[in-house]
Amino acid sequence: MITVVGTGTGAGTGTGACGPGALSWRGVRLAVGARRHLDAAAPPPGVRRVVLGPLAPALDAVERQLSEGGGPVVVLASGDPGFFGIVRSLAERFGPEALDVRPTAPSVAVAFARAGLPWDDAAVVSAHGRDPRTAVNVCRAHPKTAVLTGPGAG
Repeated sequence: MITVVGTGTGAGTGTGACGPGALSWRGVRLAVGARRHLDAAAPPPGVRRVVLGPLAPALDAVERQLSEGGGPVVVLASGDPGFFGIVRSLAERFGPEALDVRPTAPSVAVAFARAGLPWDDAAVVSAHGRDPRTAVNVCRAHPKTAVLTGPGAG
């Protein structure tokens, strides 16, 4: 079983929709996520950490863990992990039935709420790990666009 947890939209947000401390680490031997998510969730000693960078090595680590019968895996992700997130890759590789997804509010919803704007008429595109030209073209074609980016990108 792979538990995918939305952590919230900022550093130090812990386990997001699950509430602080609600995530049970019992039996978990592998935690995967961005360094900031792993630090905030604080997996206990004995839980191996895989810091996300390139996705393939993390997916390989999850597969090894599951194939060795080494216990469940926790994957930490920002916001709703199914909204331009890791759920697609995990479901393609391991099947949706292997996933227990616990989302929290997507970063786009949070950003528009903080700005006091509706977002039902917004185009949403991701430039995180993708060619930014697609995002630029969407911005040119739509008056209201949210662009998801990664660390170090404006």
